[in-house]
Amino acid sequence: MILDQLKTLVEMQKLDNKIGGYRILQEELPKQLSDIIEREVQATADLLAVETERAELNKKQRDLEGDIKEFVEKEKKYSGQLADIKTYKEYKAINSEIAYVKEKISELESQQLELMDQEGEIKERIAIARKELDDAEAAKREREGELRKKIESLDEEIEKTRAQRNSIAASLPTQIIKQYGNMIRLKNNMAVATSKDGSCSACGVVLRPQIRIELQLFKRIIPCENCGRILVDSSIDDVIKANSAASEDS
Repeated sequence: MILDQLKTLVEMQKLDNKIGGYRILQEELPKQLSDIIEREVQATADLLAVETERAELNKKQRDLEGDIKEFVEKEKKYSGQLADIKTYKEYKAINSEIAYVKEKISELESQQLELMDQEGEIKERIAIARKELDDAEAAKREREGELRKKIESLDEEIEKTRAQRNSIAASLPTQIIKQYGNMIRLKNNMAVATSKDGSCSACGVVLRPQIRIELQLFKRIIPCENCGRILVDSSIDDVIKANSAASEDS
């Protein structure tokens, strides 16, 4: 009789462990879903930022090209005036302007080369950002629906498992059910602990020799003297199997 009750308590604990796992998923899965969505949002923002940099760079390049074209036209203009110059003073002034214009063209062309180098770097960053966005979108497509379904089904799974636990609990005396329920509520969803190597598997306290002997006899419900959880000897599964085999043989 007591052995059957202990067996029922062990099965109830397994079901409550399952419910505890579902509770953990109820916290973890929404976070996973949020992370997937946030990754896509961040990847989109990162790509937009780099593409904005490229647009600004391209504007600088166009402005430089316009400035270079303007100075090249000036150089042509000044060079064309040299043939009509009649005094050394005018010749010197025009040459000075031409030298200045050439220096500005050289300076602008150097800036143009620097912008070309930056453009190559930005293109690489855009490729990386696009790949990250593609990966984020693929992950969202692949996992979002699955995660949402799991999240929606958790309440149903918890209720189903709880109903299964309550069904098998109906065979137990009310006092034992009350004891089990109090431990589930007070001891972090763990009401049943095993005696293994002479200690309580839940709190780790070393059990008295008399308690260890009584646990192996399966004659009464024994709580841990330290944490209050219901103790069962770790050999209970083997004992139940042996009893079942004996019943079948008879």
